[in-house]
Amino acid sequence: MNAPHQIIYKDDKPEFAVVPWDEYVRVFRPSEDELDAIAYQQAVAQDDGVRFPAVVINRLSAGENPVRVYREHYDLTQEALGAQVGVTGTYIGAVERSARPLSKKLAMKIASVFKVDADELEPWSQ
Repeated sequence: MNAPHQIIYKDDKPEFAVVPWDEYVRVFRPSEDELDAIAYQQAVAQDDGVRFPAVVINRLSAGENPVRVYREHYDLTQEALGAQVGVTGTYIGAVERSARPLSKKLAMKIASVFKVDADELEPWSQ
């Protein structure tokens, strides 16, 4: 369907050009490289600077308890983490063993120490 182009004039000057839809899409659709550049720019703009090494991601992927993995990554004892979030080290140990549930309130406190979102403290699905 190749409809002709149409020029709309205002005061004897071209104001608008009407083109067939397929041509418009072909001309104005971003290329894959342009889409990649846009995605990269968005990622850079949202970068919070927090990085975790592959060993942390591998342990999380293997199903290890995220609280334990992040705590060990930051080289904290259970007691030190507990002191930062207002519970005992024994309680942290129980959370790591899944003997105690991780409340939303405690998850928020722990997540702020580890610089992650609270939902990152949920075990990764296998």
